[in-house]
Amino acid sequence: MFKSIVVAFDGSVHSSKALEIGATLAGQEKIPLGIIYVIDASHMKIPDEMREMGEIEHIIEPMPRMQVSLENAPENLVGTMVKASLDSEKAMFQYADFLAQEARESAKHHGAEDIEARAVLGDPAEEVVAFARDRDADLIISGSRGFGKLKGLLLGSTSHKIAQLAECSCLTVK
Repeated sequence: MFKSIVVAFDGSVHSSKALEIGATLAGQEKIPLGIIYVIDASHMKIPDEMREMGEIEHIIEPMPRMQVSLENAPENLVGTMVKASLDSEKAMFQYADFLAQEARESAKHHGAEDIEARAVLGDPAEEVVAFARDRDADLIISGSRGFGKLKGLLLGSTSHKIAQLAECSCLTVK
């Protein structure tokens, strides 16, 4: 039926369902499964829970909680802020790699064998579609996050944008 499947994974409940469906299909059909986690370049913000945990465990420097003019700030303050920003970015990439590998293990558990999982930085929909194109996938499976009606109408969704950009079939899972 399909020759290659790509799953857009972000760690949400809906993307986990998408992963389960994609892995099951890939396993049944003995076809390759690509899993992609995209760090949204427009956000580049570590989740608040991860940041707080990192600060509590002294893994990353605390991030200042207010915006101030740094024009007259002491040099060590600017250095601390730069380091915190770099630590945050590093943590985000480590988190993305972790999620991609967890997704890979979950896919194995659900029957997929030929699996490539990766984490990248960029526009989520564009990166998912490019990954699918590179893999010659004929199905992209993504989760629906379920924006409210007004927010979804105004902002759209990643799964909708994927369906608009993709040249292959798309399945959105709730």
